[in-house]
Amino acid sequence: MSQAVEFHHLASGVTNDAHQAVIETQFLDDDGNPVDITGGSSTPSTPADGSITSAMLAAGAVNTAAIGDGQVTAAKLAKGVIPTVPAAPTADTLSGATATGRAVLKATDAAAARTAIGAGTPYTLPAAGTALGGVKRAAYVADPAGDAPTKAEFIALRDALVAAGIMAPKS
Repeated sequence: MSQAVEFHHLASGVTNDAHQAVIETQFLDDDGNPVDITGGSSTPSTPADGSITSAMLAAGAVNTAAIGDGQVTAAKLAKGVIPTVPAAPTADTLSGATATGRAVLKATDAAAARTAIGAGTPYTLPAAGTALGGVKRAAYVADPAGDAPTKAEFIALRDALVAAGIMAPKS
């Protein structure tokens, strides 16, 4: 097969040198059959599964869009691509928490929370028979006999209030 390229049909006055483009070229195989070097084919084919190896791929030949969802394992990801999720904090590992704060977080009920903050036992309102709304009831004092209470009636009212703890005793 000849290695020379012959130039034909050049316009008058045009000279040829090694840097000029070849306008029409036909490539032939060893048997003289034409070869299409553009990559096209009248019968395109797909490579068989597994026939393409990593060594056959050019560097950077595979892009993100060409990779199917869920096809990359964690081991193949670069370090730091997906940040490590820290473990959820617990009462014992919570940064900046005081001992009291940790105890409140660990409390399993209201009594344990009160104990944690040193509140002790909560006040319970007494039954309505001895107190009303947390205020003690004084003993009943009879109505005054007339329009103006007497000194004795006033003292009876005062003594009932003192006895109930509503009024301080005379000191």
